[in-house]
Parts: sequence; C-alpha cells; structure tokens
Amino acid sequence: MKTALYFLIGILLVIPSCKKLAELTQFNLNYNTETTIHAGPASNLPFDVFTPEITTASETEYEGRKTNKNLIQSIVIRNLVLKIKEDSGRTFDFLNSIKIYISTNGKPELLIASKDAIPDTIGNELTLDCTTEELKDYLIQDKYKLRLEVKTDKILNQDITILIQSIFRVDAKILGL
Repeated sequence: MKTALYFLIGILLVIPSCKKLAELTQFNLNYNTETTIHAGPASNLPFDVFTPEITTASETEYEGRKTNKNLIQSIVIRNLVLKIKEDSGRTFDFLNSIKIYISTNGKPELLIASKDAIPDTIGNELTLDCTTEELKDYLIQDKYKLRLEVKTDKILNQDITILIQSIFRVDAKILGL
C-alpha cells in the first residue's frame, strides 16, 4: 500500500515537470513579409504572386533559445494571417481562393496554408487554414520564399499590398535534453 502511494506521489511530481520541460523545448518563430497583388481583371484562373526572400535568422533565434538547428526536432506552421496594409478601406472581397506555398534551395515547394470560397463579407484581415506539414527542412535554412496562388472574382482597380504574418511552432532539444 505504501509503495503504491509513493509511486502515485512520484507520478504526480513528474507530470508538472514534464510539462515545464516541454514548454522550454517548444517556442514560436514569427515572420512577417509583404507582397503586392497588382491591379487587373477578375480571374477565376489562378495566378502567382511572389514574396521576396525571407531571412530566417534561424541561427540567432535558436542560440537565444539555447539550442541549434541540429537539435530541432520539428517545425510546423500554427497561424498565417493576411492583412491589407493600406488603410484604404479595401477588403479581401476580391479573393475567391488563395493557397500559399513555401520553398527554399534544394527542397520542393510545399503547400502550407489555404482558404477557399472566401465570402464577399470578409474584412481586411484573412486567417488561412494551415497544414500540418513538417517544415523543419525549410525553416532551418537561412532564407525561404512564399508563393501565393490567387484566384479573384472581382476587378482590382488598384494594387493591394498585403502583410503576411506567420507563426511557426518549433520543438527542439534544449542543451541536448
């Protein structure tokens, strides 16, 4: 009976410390970039919009977390939000659908987020549906690019600059733990 009680107490003490250890080994990487969708006619055919290369500064980020890219176990995207940059009153009502792909040197392009059937009542902020794809090989690189595959259902009479805010969840070993 005493053995079972000691075992139960031991388990109850270990569980909170495991959660705290997991919190130490998991952190977010936030990246923001901009791109422009140029004015033009509505097109139910997809067209591409590219971002400039995004510098990850991954080595600095990882060092600040007491880890390095060799100790990264997993990286997945948690959140991707598009915002219209100008305060022009413009909304995302011109979009029919959007897909966002990530690429980096030596790795194939990979879908990371999308949104279909975007309603006309959408505002100037759009949260995309994120995939669960493993992105470690992309985010341990120094740079990556995003490609937006866009379908519109309204004429764009002016260029629209979009801010892309992404949050990636990293699971790493800390100091080899």
